[in-house]
Amino acid sequence: MKKLNSAREVVDHLGGLPRVCAITGANKKQAQYWDRSAAFPAATYCVMQRALRRRKATAHPSLWNMRGFENAA
Repeated sequence: MKKLNSAREVVDHLGGLPRVCAITGANKKQAQYWDRSAAFPAATYCVMQRALRRRKATAHPSLWNMRGFENAA
């Protein structure tokens, strides 16, 4: 399983911003902000992790601002 380390890697691995919008139900402006801020909203964690698993990848929960994972490796 490929480990992705940044929001940019996640977006690219999922097929770009249009695909991320389709997966999450977000509009393009929201998704562009996530990409620039280097973090995703916690509410998108499950759907994006599911999409990543289908593509044989994973990313650390801290990329979704999930509390309790800040110092985990």
